[in-house]
Amino acid sequence: MKLINYLLIALVFVSSCKEDTEDPAPSFAKNYGDGMYIVTDNGISFYDGEVVKNQIYQTVNGAALSNPKKIKFNGTKAYIVTENQIVTTNVKTFENKEIIGDFVNATDFNFVDFNRIIVVDKGDAKVKVVDLESLNIISDIETGDEVNPSFIISKWYRSFVFNSGAVADSLKDSTVIAIDYRDEAIPIADFMGSIEVGENPNSAVFINNFLILCKGIYDGNNLLYNTFSSLSRFHPWDLELVWNVSMGVFNAQNLTSNTNGTLLYFTANSGVHSMGIDGSSITNLVPILSDVLFIKTEVYAVNDTTNGYSNMIYVNDALYNPNIVYKFNQSTNSYCDTIVVDAPVNDIAFY
Repeated sequence: MKLINYLLIALVFVSSCKEDTEDPAPSFAKNYGDGMYIVTDNGISFYDGEVVKNQIYQTVNGAALSNPKKIKFNGTKAYIVTENQIVTTNVKTFENKEIIGDFVNATDFNFVDFNRIIVVDKGDAKVKVVDLESLNIISDIETGDEVNPSFIISKWYRSFVFNSGAVADSLKDSTVIAIDYRDEAIPIADFMGSIEVGENPNSAVFINNFLILCKGIYDGNNLLYNTFSSLSRFHPWDLELVWNVSMGVFNAQNLTSNTNGTLLYFTANSGVHSMGIDGSSITNLVPILSDVLFIKTEVYAVNDTTNGYSNMIYVNDALYNPNIVYKFNQSTNSYCDTIVVDAPVNDIAFY
């Protein structure tokens, strides 16, 4: 009888060991991390400065991303905006970590205090607050009737959401919505008011005050009603418009700045431009029709013995080669890299 009992104990032990060995935790190689991430129609491409790896999310996870649009980073995670979800991954392995759902057509988001993100859901005309612990939408705010919110920028305790209009001959807008997400040490999500800026605001930077790029009205098939783009400046705390100046170009989008905030960059129907922070001295730098723009200060070789720093301009070629990103050295006024991916480019980011 004792022998039987010993055999049963041994059998249970062997069985449990077998179960442990049959289900090992999956191991993911750390193939990514520092480098350039390009969001395409097919997924995410990674460029380490030498080699492009396409569709890395699908390669690692065995599943495709549906209509990916934008990528941002927070700590060791990448956050990828798709049409109706935000997918998170580990930056170094790109293994899937979480999926946040219940969006109609998400376009942009910001990380804010108390481990939350504020998501612009253009398809629902709402701003949705997501708790990153529970991965649930914990509140939402209407941005107006029949509006198209598309961009968000946050500073200190307040976020600003831009209603950017739709097709030129059917709808335009000029409102920026203010939302407070913190009151001292208390998390909130309160509508605080709105401000009128130029027509169809679409992007912004913060340099002492907010500078907002407004596209104006632009329809390439019907030039009759097109209006010039403009740059607006406003005080974020009292929601006061300081000025709005016409830029003399059409379809300006994707406003960004250099590192020290002395120069602005944007795309337009005539290429990539720079300008002063007051909207003056507009200069055409890259005569390529682009709808994606990223500025990065980098070291480059001036000659065999000397290095210098330059603003590198990364742009796509939206018209002729939508799956190509060009790298343009502003100091030398020359192209210094061509990055080819497997599908049209939607966003560029670096980690």
